[in-house]
Amino acid sequence: MSTIHFRIDDETKRLAMQAAERKKLSLTEIMRQRAEELAAEERQYQDSEHDVWLEQQITEAFSRYDAGEGNFISDDEMNRHMDELKAQATRGRL
Repeated sequence: MSTIHFRIDDETKRLAMQAAERKKLSLTEIMRQRAEELAAEERQYQDSEHDVWLEQQITEAFSRYDAGEGNFISDDEMNRHMDELKAQATRGRL
């Protein structure tokens, strides 16, 4: 858990506290909820950005395939290659 500190003017604080009381919540609870909402919005944004990137990568891969530029290997060969890369990474060689 982390703590966030920020400054606001007295009038804003007073009005925000009144609004929080009306909702039967503390201002801290409301600010925590809003921060969690912002974090959820950011996660969704980053996920959608990743989806766009992934879609571009897939499109490019199919374009290379259609152009006859693909170099495909079997699943077994790919697993062997990945195992070797993991071993190199473990040894600090990547």
